[in-house]
Amino acid sequence: MSTTERMTSRAIAARRTPDLGLLTDVIAAATNVLRVFRNRKALNQLSELEDHQLADIGLTRRDVDIAMNQTGAFDDPFKLLPAHVRGKGRRRS
Repeated sequence: MSTTERMTSRAIAARRTPDLGLLTDVIAAATNVLRVFRNRKALNQLSELEDHQLADIGLTRRDVDIAMNQTGAFDDPFKLLPAHVRGKGRRRS
């Protein structure tokens, strides 16, 4: 096998590797969309709670209404909730 043949086969093999940057971007976008839909579903469940139940977790009806009405279909509604409430779901005792 000559040097030219080795270089050609390596060049062909190098071209066959997938572009992982694009794959990573697609996975990140899909993850973001799933997170937004999960948060929107959770916000819909919050909107069904009574005012005293919302007060127990540090929210008001107005907070929930603002988050629901001022976000688009693909925006994360939890970004509009007060900061002290957003972190509560992440804590584990």
